[in-house]
Amino acid sequence: DPDNVAFCVLAADEEDEGDIALQIHFTLIQAFCCENDIDIVRVNDVAKLAAIVGPSEESGEPRDLHCILITV
Repeated sequence: DPDNVAFCVLAADEEDEGDIALQIHFTLIQAFCCENDIDIVRVNDVAKLAAIVGPSEESGEPRDLHCILITV
C-alpha cells in the first residue's frame, strides 16, 4: 500500500552498476515511487547499510538490502 510508505532506500555498490537486472528493478521501483510521491534515498555502500540494519531475525544471515521500503 503506497499510502503507508514513508520513503524508499535504494542501495547499490560499484559492482552492482553492471547488473542489468538490478538496474531494471531500480528503474521500476523509481517509477512506482514517483507515481506515488514516495521519496527515494540512494545509498552507495550496501555493506554499511547491512551493518546498520543488522542480520535477519529469522536466520541470522545477511538480508538483500538493495531496496527497502520504510513504512509509517
